[in-house]
Amino acid sequence: MKHKLGIIGYGTMGSWHAENVRDRIAGLDVAVVYDIDPKKREKASADGFCVYDTAEDFFKTDIDLVLIATPNNFHKDYSVMAMEKGKNVVCEKPACMSVKELEEVLAVSKKTGKLYTIHQNRRFDVDYVIAKKIVEEGKIGKLFMLESRLYSNRGFSKGGWKAKYETGGGLLYDWGIHLLDQIMCMIPENPVSVFAELHKVYMQEVDDVCCVTITFESGLTARFLCDLWCHIKEARWHIQGDKGTAVINDWFGQEGKMLQTTDVGVEESVGCIYTYNGLSTSMYSRPIQELNELPLPLPAVYPRWEEFYENVINVIEGRADQIITHEQILKDMKVLMAAFESARTQTVVKLSL
Repeated sequence: MKHKLGIIGYGTMGSWHAENVRDRIAGLDVAVVYDIDPKKREKASADGFCVYDTAEDFFKTDIDLVLIATPNNFHKDYSVMAMEKGKNVVCEKPACMSVKELEEVLAVSKKTGKLYTIHQNRRFDVDYVIAKKIVEEGKIGKLFMLESRLYSNRGFSKGGWKAKYETGGGLLYDWGIHLLDQIMCMIPENPVSVFAELHKVYMQEVDDVCCVTITFESGLTARFLCDLWCHIKEARWHIQGDKGTAVINDWFGQEGKMLQTTDVGVEESVGCIYTYNGLSTSMYSRPIQELNELPLPLPAVYPRWEEFYENVINVIEGRADQIITHEQILKDMKVLMAAFESARTQTVVKLSL
């Protein structure tokens, strides 16, 4: 039996879901599409999908799953509306515009018994899967610092909704939530504080560069950086443990390495650097004989984004639990809101989750 999917919002992501679900998810049929924009409705119709002009008519159909791919300020209302009309919900990230909005949505999911989850597709990126495995295997020792970075030099479209405050635009909402979710899934501790820097380099209303540092219970710090105006990038992942360091160079995870120390202590007389302004016996590379270079732990089976929708189908049919849970979604949102508060007040924001 195929489940019937209705899509609200036929922009970049809505049309991506429509095409890929139609072509690659056997248990789902893209039944109907709705968008407030007539031009996007015309595009959906030209792409071969059944289109409705109003949300009221859209919800009268026999769909059992709704994908919400609208600007962020519509996420809460459409999620509530769909579940109250007996539909299951997959919402694009971020879940909502605030913790309060999300708590309202989760309450409706509990009341109606309908599935509500978020399309956190970056959990299926191979670089993230490799980084998570490095942390879990412990080959570089106890983790104390992790950095996750994404760079572009293309910027936002200045006329699109992602450049507007009232629609939930900005880089922290757009890409920051992905990197935040990855970190929260990777580290099995509660965060205790957040410090964030948001820059409006070329945007007038929203951030186009964001840097967020999360401190966890053990003292571990995890930092993520998204920058839309960087021309010289650093490694995608830099992971530091007390017995070594791991680097993943780019999204695809094929390039990088791990260096593991064989001995913590080192003789000061072995290796030093002579600068024009003096001698240093500490800021010099460890002798090569005291290092092991290890390959990145590439997965035996590479992750597939299709796993997300396969899980959604199994949850609806009562054969699985959600892999993107309400608890995870709420924690992400609380940290995200703390980051906005930190940037606004230029202070460290304490958390108690």
